[in-house]
Amino acid sequence: MAHSKLTRESERELMSLVEEEFDFVFSNFFGSAYPSLYRKGIHWKPPTDFFETDNEYVVILELPQVNVKDVSITYQQGVLSIRGIRKAVPPAERRRYHKMEIHYGPFEQRVSLPGEIDLEKLSANYQDGFLEIRLPKIDISFSDSVNIKVE
Repeated sequence: MAHSKLTRESERELMSLVEEEFDFVFSNFFGSAYPSLYRKGIHWKPPTDFFETDNEYVVILELPQVNVKDVSITYQQGVLSIRGIRKAVPPAERRRYHKMEIHYGPFEQRVSLPGEIDLEKLSANYQDGFLEIRLPKIDISFSDSVNIKVE
């Protein structure tokens, strides 16, 4: 039986699909996207848009009431990771919640990028509760034909 080896990109895509399935199962059957057994220390995952244009990839996260100083963004081996914390302000009065959907505490969002990016031109902007990260694509152009000398 022949075994095919997963490329790094297909491996990332597979892990992303598995993570999305876990999110679906936990949020629909257990009422929370991140029970403590699934992701120790990570309490929530911010809503995220990820799209591309002809020239760049763009990731937008909804992060209201998050201090930009509490956010870190890293890029490693084709994966963009955004981590941070939304700090809860202790209420002045005693509360009995009837509904609580706003998440506080640590968060993480990872996005696998399908192509190469220009690491020198990355940019991030935080405005009105939205973090926008722009990752310019590398323009790799190849000639139609190349002569290869055999030695």
